[in-house]
Parts: sequence; structure tokens; C-alpha cells
Amino acid sequence: MTKRNFLKFITLLSAGLIFNLDSKENKFQLSNIKKNIEKDLINWDSIKLHRTGTEGDNETAYWLADEIKKCGLTAEVDSFNFIKRTPGKCEVTNGTHTAIGLPMFDGGSTSSNGIKGPHGSLNTDDVIAITKYGSSTNDESSINLNEAREKNKHPAIVAIADVFPNIPGLAVLNAESYRKPYGPPVLQVATQEGEWLMKLKADEQISVSVELIDEKSDAINVQTKIEGKDQSLSPLVVMTPKSGWWTSTSERGGGITIWLNAVRYLSKNQPNRNVIFTANTGHELSHLGLDHFLEKNSSLVKDAFSWVHLGANFAAKEGQVLWQASTKEFMEKGLEQLKALDLDEIISWPVSSRPLGEARNIYDGGGQFISLLGSNPLFHHPEDIWPDSIDMEKLIKLNSFMTNMIMDMANVTH
Repeated sequence: MTKRNFLKFITLLSAGLIFNLDSKENKFQLSNIKKNIEKDLINWDSIKLHRTGTEGDNETAYWLADEIKKCGLTAEVDSFNFIKRTPGKCEVTNGTHTAIGLPMFDGGSTSSNGIKGPHGSLNTDDVIAITKYGSSTNDESSINLNEAREKNKHPAIVAIADVFPNIPGLAVLNAESYRKPYGPPVLQVATQEGEWLMKLKADEQISVSVELIDEKSDAINVQTKIEGKDQSLSPLVVMTPKSGWWTSTSERGGGITIWLNAVRYLSKNQPNRNVIFTANTGHELSHLGLDHFLEKNSSLVKDAFSWVHLGANFAAKEGQVLWQASTKEFMEKGLEQLKALDLDEIISWPVSSRPLGEARNIYDGGGQFISLLGSNPLFHHPEDIWPDSIDMEKLIKLNSFMTNMIMDMANVTH
């Protein structure tokens, strides 16, 4: 999408084509929208593990395909090969206390027998290091952890989730180097395990097992295309991730239900241009599924009219809404429309900076995009489940906003 076309689209936004929640017609539709959203979230939440290549991730793919078929569309279930790293024995113990954890999937691994030895800090080489990490890779403690992994001077590392002010627990980090694992085995353990791990005696030895079992496996993306009236127009692409560490309902559910609602709407209201919908696995494993999709559709990054990224966390209670866009003009207009929704807190990502989430893949390829994300006190946390983690009022507003953004972009004729 050229800057000129973006400006034309902005003109449509300025003309007031964004969904008006106060209109009589839309108030009539709100109850049905809420029912659809609740149904989608309950279906998503009924699958308790959405990790890439697992039974739950595959079940999610076939559920999404069934929803697409209900709209009279063809669903493409796209399976591809990858090496799945499955956790085996993953624990740390001093003989009295034992903490069960989750490995860093892009790190080293041990046998089931593990490693036994003295412990210390990241500043002491050749010991099992005990440290903390934050809720994102940008936190200072996470940066220190990853620097130690790169230096690779510890036989193993035990990393305690230090996710304040988020909710304590086993909130884990994404495996950003999944294809090229590096460094020592790292065991991530829940916040509360720090109470005994940080009080270990200096001469006390500990045992750590960080077993990862590599095997050839398959993962699944789901796509569909809605044919536009004018085949000469470049397509719009709507993408959302469909995998996560745990149940991840407020993290992933918002993107999933808006994606489905946009499919449902446009299947009944033919747009001017083709709209490609893709739900990709591998989010937590360095965007494995989106990379596969882009490898199969290498020209689409630049050739698409634009990409719509339905990212993480914007459905969460007590979370911010984050808006990202590839041009200054669209950033400003998007923020203007979002602020009209009367949400608690809206922030933006600098246009010139590499964006967060799957939008970064489009940015790296030189494509145009808009992107909706957010923050979440249960980010990557096992307790991110329905209904307590969801802000339904916020999600209904964002569903209307993004559905109409997609509709309007799909109907631009330039």
C-alpha cells in the first residue's frame, strides 16, 4: 500500500465511516456481537494448551477451519514440518525443596538425570546460576539473563519469574531463537519459588534437569480468502497468531474473535478487493508459522494493499491498548478513532521503530500495516483463562473498531 493510498483511506476514516456504537442499528447488533465473542472465547478457552504443534494447537486449527466453512468459504489447513522440542523432566531441587518449571525452548538441554553442582549468581562462572527475569525481553533482568546465555559460562541457569507489577506465577519468555538454540539449559520457575532459591546456603549444592526432547513434527496454519469484486485491486491481509504458552485467553482470544467476526461479516458483504485471512501457529517460537506463510507467499509483504495485525493482549482486564502503524498519518488517525471509544489507556509505538509482534515481519519486509496489541497483567501466565481475564466491554468496542477498519480498507477502490 502506497503512502498515497494510505492518505485516501484516512480520508474515509475522517468522513466518519468508523462504527458508531450509539446508532440504533448497531445497538440492535451489539447483543449478537457479544454472543459471538463469548462463544469464540469459550471455545478457545476450552482448549487448555495452545502451544505450537500440540494436540491443542491442532484442535484450534480445525475449529477455526469449521468456523470458516460455516460462512460458506473454503478453509485451507496448511500443515508444515518443524522440529518440536517437548519438555521432559524439568525441575530444580536441593533435596528438601523442588520446583517444577518450563525450559527456555531456544536454550540448551540436559538429560533426564540433570546436572548437580554448586550455585551462584550470573557473575560467577562455572556454577549453576540463579537469577531472575522480567515479563519481557526488554526488562533489565531479562537482558542480563540473555547476555549470560550468550556468554555460555554456566552449566545451567535457574531463572525465577520476577513479573512485578504483573501477577506472580510461571510467566515465561518467548523463544526468539527457536531455530538456532544457544547457550546453557535454562529452567524458568514461578515467582514464589524464589523464596527458597534465593535463600540457599553458599555451600549448598542443587540439581537441575532441563530436558528437551527434539522430534520431527507438524504444525498447522489456517487460511481463507474472500474474493473481491475487483480482481485488479491488491489484496488486504488480516493476520492473527493462534498459539501460545498456556490457555492464553486474554492474550490471544481477542485477536481470534475479531478475526472470525471479520470473516463472518465479509463473507456476507463482498468487499471490493480480495481479503486474505491467515491464523498462524508458532507465535511463541519466533513466529514460526508466519515465516512459513511468508515463504509460500514471498511477494505478498509488499504487494498487499496493507496488512492488519490482530496481536496480543488488547482484550485483557487492566491492560493498555497499543496501536502501531507504518505511517505517521495513519498512526494519528488510528489513535484519534481509538480515543473516541473512551478506553482507559491508549499508547502508541513510534512509527520509525521496529514494531512488536507479527507486525515486525511486515516491517522487515517493507510492507504497510496497522496493528492492535496491548499489555496484560497475566501475560504468558497459566492463569490467563476465561472469564476473569477478559474485559468484555473493551473487547466489544475494539471488535467494532477493527471490524470496520478491515471493512473500510477492503472497500477502498484505489
